[in-house]
Amino acid sequence: MMKVALFVDHIYSKICYLFLVLGTGFLCATIYLYIKVPNVIPVHWGSSFKVDSWGRKETLFILPVSLFVCLMLSAKKFIHAHETNPFRIMAAELVLLGVLTLLVIAMSYVYPIYFSLL
Repeated sequence: MMKVALFVDHIYSKICYLFLVLGTGFLCATIYLYIKVPNVIPVHWGSSFKVDSWGRKETLFILPVSLFVCLMLSAKKFIHAHETNPFRIMAAELVLLGVLTLLVIAMSYVYPIYFSLL
């Protein structure tokens, strides 16, 4: 188990930098979309992947801002300031990486839809 903790600790920063690069790209795309899309956009999709709620285009910023907030919370200094147990640190890092992954997957799903509105 200690080897897994060391492996996660070794690659954790590199993965966070990857999410930072992806987040920067999505933020640039968000700014571009904000300028181009109509004032009302789809904001929620039902279980059949059909739009069931519409909202203001400002909601475009929710996912990228959430990604950057999670990145700030995933900083090693932040985690180590709140936890000293190496297994809990590893668990926190894995949870945060999972949340970041889900945010990127969500953005990868909705951004092509938003670009189709142009």
